[in-house]
Amino acid sequence: MQRAHRSALALGLFVWGTAIAFTACGGASPTSPSEVPAATQPTTGTGGGTTSTVSVAYVNDIKPILDSDCVSCHGPRIHENNVDLSTYAGVLRVAQAGSANSLIVRETRSNGPMYVNLTGNRAAKSELIRAWVVDNRLAESR
Repeated sequence: MQRAHRSALALGLFVWGTAIAFTACGGASPTSPSEVPAATQPTTGTGGGTTSTVSVAYVNDIKPILDSDCVSCHGPRIHENNVDLSTYAGVLRVAQAGSANSLIVRETRSNGPMYVNLTGNRAAKSELIRAWVVDNRLAESR
């Protein structure tokens, strides 16, 4: 139960804190860090209920991170450990919808071996990947 509370708290802090996307260096090149897209904040309707929720999708949010930080080693030409993250189909081989134990989540979380390869705001990118797999169940687009 405590783990679920920490995950919910981390997601809440992530949503609140990603109003500004961070990058490690300026410019847009294939090797420069990708920006972490700002998550959609929940909005409240006149009745007090939430009318929209955070939505993380592969095309909009995850692919830019993978293209910037991962495909140089896990792409079509070089696919270390037989992992190619250059396509949605390739990513689906290392992710299971709803599972925090998916390979891509384990590898990119703060204690995972690939976390150090995330550029810019690593924590935000790691949380975005986790939210996409676990909470948004591998949505391809919005």
